[in-house]
Amino acid sequence: MRKDLSLFDEHTWGSSNSVALPYSLDAQAQFTDKAGLAFRPMALAEWLLAQRVRTRLAGRPEGLYLANSATMPLSGWVAMPASALRDKYESLEDPESGKQAKLYFENGLRPFSPPANPGELTRENTAATFPDNAPRQVAWFWVEKLEGRTVRRLRLSTKGVDEEMPVDDGSRKIEHDAAGWPTSLVWTGMPRPLFLPGTGDFISVGVKGFAPRWVAREIWSAGADRREQLRKERLEEIAATAGGKAAVDKNPNTIVYTQALRHPRLAWATRRLEVWRREPRARLTLRLNRTSSEAPEVFYMAFAFPCEGTMPATSCGGQPFVPFADQLPGTCRDYFAIDGWVYYASAQGSWLWVSRDAPLVTFGGPQVLARRTEPPKAMNRVLAMVFNNFWYTNFVGDSHGVMDFQFDLCWRPRLPPADAAPLAETLVSEPQVLIQPGLAEEAIPIRRLHRPD
Repeated sequence: MRKDLSLFDEHTWGSSNSVALPYSLDAQAQFTDKAGLAFRPMALAEWLLAQRVRTRLAGRPEGLYLANSATMPLSGWVAMPASALRDKYESLEDPESGKQAKLYFENGLRPFSPPANPGELTRENTAATFPDNAPRQVAWFWVEKLEGRTVRRLRLSTKGVDEEMPVDDGSRKIEHDAAGWPTSLVWTGMPRPLFLPGTGDFISVGVKGFAPRWVAREIWSAGADRREQLRKERLEEIAATAGGKAAVDKNPNTIVYTQALRHPRLAWATRRLEVWRREPRARLTLRLNRTSSEAPEVFYMAFAFPCEGTMPATSCGGQPFVPFADQLPGTCRDYFAIDGWVYYASAQGSWLWVSRDAPLVTFGGPQVLARRTEPPKAMNRVLAMVFNNFWYTNFVGDSHGVMDFQFDLCWRPRLPPADAAPLAETLVSEPQVLIQPGLAEEAIPIRRLHRPD
């Protein structure tokens, strides 16, 4: 649904008013009318999913149920509002294996209550109405290898569990830059790292000069040699810098790096890298606050892989293709619409990059207005286009405020091409959670819920 909405949001029906007069009643009304056709179905789809989970598991014994709707095994954190727990639970137990998992609690939003002190408000909470950094608002627990298309039953417990921190046995090597941000991750058995330096970089491209969208049009319309000259003269590329040392948080399952970024087009930004201990996998999350501006600009998040000389594969609409190779003559090669993943297969293993939110990518570096026909040298560098308002019409001209983007990276000794898409889907999937009370289910509501075939 997120991917569909990202593409759906490209146009507003507002024509030229969307960019020339982005806050006019016409432009706002056009977008509101069209957006309702997407966001109402999204809300109904979430409701329908909840109904399907409820009716599917209504007859099962008391417990907490996890449903993996993806096709491959899933390992990772499961989050839920702490208010869903009706007792002072501290752990979970698998009744089949007897294994226990600790419940972790972190700060979050506490609605309908005043903040107790300034520490209960984050920098995002400019309204300062409800605290968004109140203690014990979100409950987390780890699930290991939840098989695809299966349901696992757990039991909530008030007993505490001490999870020992694993000893660093050298099976994983992490290198950092001067500010403590990881530049290389290698697990035992990997001939090359999961990623190269430059992964997690944030880059913007803007236009210098009077009436910038007309400057952009001049660049686009110029001949090849003149166009490259104009790109160098009139486009401004700015990379974010570290806002301080990366903070490190370790737990028995992951190692988490968090670092603030500084950039002139952002009120603030934070990048977070979560490293899986027991498998070559990492998740990078970017959270930013774009300051209001109607000037054209593009934001990228960069990733670099040790796959020099290897052409990536991806898909669009379920159809696999190799960028720059499997395309019709004259089609766009400055950026590519994809189904959310990019796959590299080499003699040294398979690397998979997955985006939860960004359906447009470019390769090598920012290719703004380049009109490329040949692949760049660094095809092992993927840049997710997380923001672009270069268009002339039919888009929201000044999207600003808080945005977040999530990316997953993993390595396998060998990943068949046919498994790239299912694995990508699994990496961004979240288990559905149902807490089943120890009470008899009322028959009438269940009969009136949606009952799947």
